[in-house]
Amino acid sequence: MFKMSQSLSLQDLRGEVGEFYLDLLGYKPKQTSLEQIPKNQWNNFTQTRGLDSNSSGVYLPRNQIAITRGENPLSLFHEYFGHGLYCEQSILGKKLVDLEKELLEEEKQEFSFGKFTLEDVQKFRAGNQNFQELDELRKQNLVQYETFAIWTEYLLSGEFGLNDDFEKKYDSLDGQEKEVVDSAINFSETCGNLATFYAGGLARRTTSERVGKLLGDIYGDKLKDVEFALIYGSKNEFSDIDVFMVGKNPLEFHFDWLDVKMQSLRDLRKGISDFDVRTIIPLMNGEFIFGDRDYFEQAKQQVLSQPITNEAIKHNLKWSFRMQRLRDENLDDDFLRNKFDRYSKTYLANALALRNGVRLFTKEDFISYSHSETNILMKGGVKIECN
Repeated sequence: MFKMSQSLSLQDLRGEVGEFYLDLLGYKPKQTSLEQIPKNQWNNFTQTRGLDSNSSGVYLPRNQIAITRGENPLSLFHEYFGHGLYCEQSILGKKLVDLEKELLEEEKQEFSFGKFTLEDVQKFRAGNQNFQELDELRKQNLVQYETFAIWTEYLLSGEFGLNDDFEKKYDSLDGQEKEVVDSAINFSETCGNLATFYAGGLARRTTSERVGKLLGDIYGDKLKDVEFALIYGSKNEFSDIDVFMVGKNPLEFHFDWLDVKMQSLRDLRKGISDFDVRTIIPLMNGEFIFGDRDYFEQAKQQVLSQPITNEAIKHNLKWSFRMQRLRDENLDDDFLRNKFDRYSKTYLANALALRNGVRLFTKEDFISYSHSETNILMKGGVKIECN
């Protein structure tokens, strides 16, 4: 924990927190600017803009400006690192900013001639479709938007020695607000800070070190039973994080932002022998996170060197048919229907490739092969003789 100096200015504190965020998340606020309004000017500032004069700060998405009342660290945490980072690094926040900027351009055109009052602006917004969409987005996401900012105060107050200040802020919340904030705090204490950022919808910059920390926060001592862990998949910052682990005990974990699949050592051996896509794709494309690297490399080498058998071809055909059945049983569920349909096609493509003596390793290869049974040599594929 960083012990905050009483002489540390808000700008200096912003720099210290920025470094903390770069280490934890891989990014910090970049588009957001910080403005400080002296306490004796706050009432006039807020009243002329129709803002709440009782607040200690405000964030303006259309300008991406975090404004604090004087030298207020908690306001910096809430507005600049809470709302600011949310609007820069989450899909919902980016949409909020885009809508605000579109509305700003419309208002500039509407009021480009002559003087206008705050009432004129309010009347214009009442009939503006863009404002209606923006207002609905705010209402739908207000709880998440504010909860994330208050949890940010909690996190940074603990990291920078301002727990007493946060306790005063917490005591001022009403019962329902405390309940929502408590839920976020409990989640962070159980699963860690990274998990809380990601569950809040922020971008996921997935390096092996960062995902290793994430898994350590979630699983703790249970990771001692893991032989090795890999990160695979698209690694898109707004897609779920795909992790493949091999170990003694099942440790699977599924959120909309994290999908941890785990196989026992026996399942890994069988998956390799059968060229099962659920084993081959993560094993051959995954980035090593931690564990026994030699064991991991030996498993990959076995995929390359072992013979293709009729049993492996039959295994993939069998699972293709199973996935087809599951697809047909879930026609009313778009997510499950599409999921099982993709698996069915992938297993079928793998069976066809293996029959032709080709080992496929990437999703792109499976997709290509599903369109052309005669496509033998592809990126990631190795042609061999079938025994």
